[in-house]
Amino acid sequence: MAKVLLVVRLLALIATALPHTVESARGTPTAAVQNGTLTGLHLPQLNQDLFLGVPFARPPVGDLRLRHPQPLNHSWEGDRDATRRGNSCVGYAGFAKGLNMSEDCLTLDIARPAQAGPGDDLPVLVWIYGGGFTAGGSADSRYNTSYLVNSSVAMKKPILTVSINYRVGGWGFLASQEMHEDGASNIGLFDQRLALRWIKENIKAFGGDPNKVTIAGESAGAFSVGYHLVAFDGNHENLFRAAILQSGTALGPSVNSVEQLPTSFQPIYDNVTETVGCSTAADTLACLRQVPFEALNVAFAPFVLTPILDGKFLSRLPSISFAQGLVADVAVLAGSTTDEGTATFFGPRDTLRNDSDTRAFIESMGNGLDRGTVDKLLELYPDDPSQGCPFGTGEMRFEQHGLQYKRGAAIVGDSVIHAGRRATTEYFASRPDHRRKPVFSYRFDERPWNGVLELIATETPVFSTHYADVCFFFNIDPAVGQNDTNWIGPYPDYHELAGLMSGSWISFVYGLNPNHEPAISDMRIPLWPDYSLGGHNFVFRARGSYVERDDWRVSQLSFWGTIWEALKT
Repeated sequence: MAKVLLVVRLLALIATALPHTVESARGTPTAAVQNGTLTGLHLPQLNQDLFLGVPFARPPVGDLRLRHPQPLNHSWEGDRDATRRGNSCVGYAGFAKGLNMSEDCLTLDIARPAQAGPGDDLPVLVWIYGGGFTAGGSADSRYNTSYLVNSSVAMKKPILTVSINYRVGGWGFLASQEMHEDGASNIGLFDQRLALRWIKENIKAFGGDPNKVTIAGESAGAFSVGYHLVAFDGNHENLFRAAILQSGTALGPSVNSVEQLPTSFQPIYDNVTETVGCSTAADTLACLRQVPFEALNVAFAPFVLTPILDGKFLSRLPSISFAQGLVADVAVLAGSTTDEGTATFFGPRDTLRNDSDTRAFIESMGNGLDRGTVDKLLELYPDDPSQGCPFGTGEMRFEQHGLQYKRGAAIVGDSVIHAGRRATTEYFASRPDHRRKPVFSYRFDERPWNGVLELIATETPVFSTHYADVCFFFNIDPAVGQNDTNWIGPYPDYHELAGLMSGSWISFVYGLNPNHEPAISDMRIPLWPDYSLGGHNFVFRARGSYVERDDWRVSQLSFWGTIWEALKT
C-alpha cells in the first residue's frame, strides 16, 4: 500500500522544480507592503503564489559596503516585480557553486498557498541557510520550500515560508579592531535580524501571522538561530515564537572576543588590506569600501570568518547567557545526526596517528585546554574504535584517515554539535512551568542512500553525517531532485522517512507540536514526547523510527558543558 501511494505521489508532482522564472497561469498575485505593492507569480503545478527577490534592506554597496544593513527608507511607485530570485550574497567554496552572486543581495523569497492573503494568518517558517558563514543562498535549489508549503496544505496545516539572504565570508563577517570601532561587526547576523524585523512588519500582507513565526536553520544556519536566542540579552523582540535548530546551537562553536582579535581575525583584515593596497591608507576601512569589487572578492576568498562577541548582538559567551537565563523564551525543536563528525570539514582526517597527535589536537581547542582537562578528555574518548565515530562500526578504524581518526571524529562531533544540542534542550525543558514552552529533541540516524554526500563527505566513512537530514526535511520531490547534490534517493522507505520528517517540522511550525498523522496510512510511528517529560529523542530512521531516552554517551556530552568558557562558547 505504501509503495502504491508513493507512486501516485510521484506522478502527481513530477517535473515541478522551481526555476528562476515561471509563467503565471492565473491572476497575478500581489501584496501591499510598507514600501509599495509587489507583483509575484503563480506556480500552477503546486498551486502556490511566489514573491521572489523581495528587498528587505537598502543595497549594501558603495559606502554601505561593510556596514550593518540599513532599512528600506523609500517607497516605489506602481508595482514592483517580484517574479525572479535576487542575487545570492557573495560566497565561496562548494555551497556557492551555481548561484548568481552579487554585493546587492539583501532579498528574501516567499512561498504561500495560492490565494492566501491578509487575514489568513498562516504560521510562518523562516529558513536561514548554512554554509559555514562562508557561502549559501536562498536560491540554492536544495532549499526549495515549495514542497513544504505543498505538503502543509495536503496536511490541512497550511504554512507560509520565507527564505532570507544574508552576507557571508568577508562581506558579512570581516572582523578587526577597525571594524569594531566602526560598529560594523557581525554584519551577517544583523542582516538576518533586519530580515526578521521586515517579516514582522510585512508578512501579514502575504497571509502570514507575524506572531506565529518559526526561525529554522541547519549547521551555520542553526548556529545563527542559536545566536538569535541569546542576542541582545535574550530579547528576541517578539520576532519569532519558535526555533528549529538542525545540527547546531549557540553552544559549541568557538566565538572570539574583541580582546582576542589580535590573535584571531585581525591578521586576516591586515592581509586583506595589504592585498588590495589599503594598508597604508589613513582609514583602511574607508579604503576597503572603495576597492573595486573584483579585487576585494579575490582578497576575501581564502578566509573563513565567523561571528564574534561584538558587545551588541552578542555581549557575552552564549554559555554565560544560558547560565544567567538571558535566553529568548520560545518553543524549541533541536537535533543532530548520529555521525556529525564524519563530515570532511569537521572530523580531523589524516592528522591523528597516535596518542600524541590526539593530545595536541585537544590541547589546541578553544583558548587552549589545560593538562587536567586534556587528560580527562583522553579518558572519556579512549583509543577504542568501537566507541568512535561513525558509531556502531565496531573495530573498524578507517585508518586510511589516521589510526585514531574515529577518536577525533567523536570528539569533534560531540564538542561542536551533540553536547550543545543536549544542553540546549535540557535548558529549555527545565524552565519553570509558567515560562516553559514546548521542547522537542531528535537524533537523525540514516545514511545517504548511496553512501556519499556531495560537498560534505564523499569518501568513506560517511554514515549518518552532518547535513544528511536536510534532503529529508525539505522533501523535494524525487523526480525533480535527482540532479541536486543532496538527493533523497530512489528507495520508497527513504521517501516515507522524508514525508515523516517534513510533516513533523510542518506540524511544529503550525502548532508547536511535531506529532501528526503520516501521509502513508499504514506507516506506524510512535508519539514524539515533549523533552520535559523525561528527556527523550525521536530517532528518525528508515524502516522504523523510534523514541529513545536521551542518555546517549551521557558522560562525554556532560563534560563539555563544564568547559564551555575554555572552549570560547
